[in-house]
Amino acid sequence: MQHYHRVEDIPAHAVPHGRLRLLSGPNLMAFWAEWDANTHVARHAHPNEQITWLIAGRMDFKIGDEPVRSCGSGSVVVVPADVPHEVWYREPCTIFEMFNPPRADLFPAIDRNPYGIA
Repeated sequence: MQHYHRVEDIPAHAVPHGRLRLLSGPNLMAFWAEWDANTHVARHAHPNEQITWLIAGRMDFKIGDEPVRSCGSGSVVVVPADVPHEVWYREPCTIFEMFNPPRADLFPAIDRNPYGIA
């Protein structure tokens, strides 16, 4: 296992409405993502705890039954495991996210490749 990485050297995954780079170990996964403006991630839940740091841009976040919260650059959001949530990226956004355990449901290759590439 390689211990040192440079974000710009991590392969980028093209995803609908943006791109992301990921790095995973056995117990924690990190995403560096750039999302297009007006992107919506529909309400969903997963067994992974999630922390989202909004580095640049503006997003609206809804967790559970709480009201929608508008977040600007520098905001950090903690989403507990199994709690429904959704997000609207109102502007182009740069985010950093961490998941514990890793999101193998999205990137099953992480058990063989720390970048999630098959």
